[in-house]
Amino acid sequence: MELLDAYQNKTKAQMEAQHEHEVQKLEQKASLRRAHLEQKIEEELASLHKERTEKIKHLFERQERELEMFDSESVQLGFGSLASFDFPKDEAR
Repeated sequence: MELLDAYQNKTKAQMEAQHEHEVQKLEQKASLRRAHLEQKIEEELASLHKERTEKIKHLFERQERELEMFDSESVQLGFGSLASFDFPKDEAR
């Protein structure tokens, strides 16, 4: 009976140690995956931020070109002299 108890206790201790080892191994694996995913997320966010910044820059450049074209066409059509007229302010209306 004592031998059986000793064997069962030894087996139980070995199984618990194996279980603990497997848990640690899985936690390490999960930690590595999490770190990898976090790195990919940061890289993707940086890429999206760069893309957004470039789009905004291009939109501002386009707006500037369109304003220059509008001003140029306005002057060609004779609207350039409108700036010299004194139009009533919104407050005076």
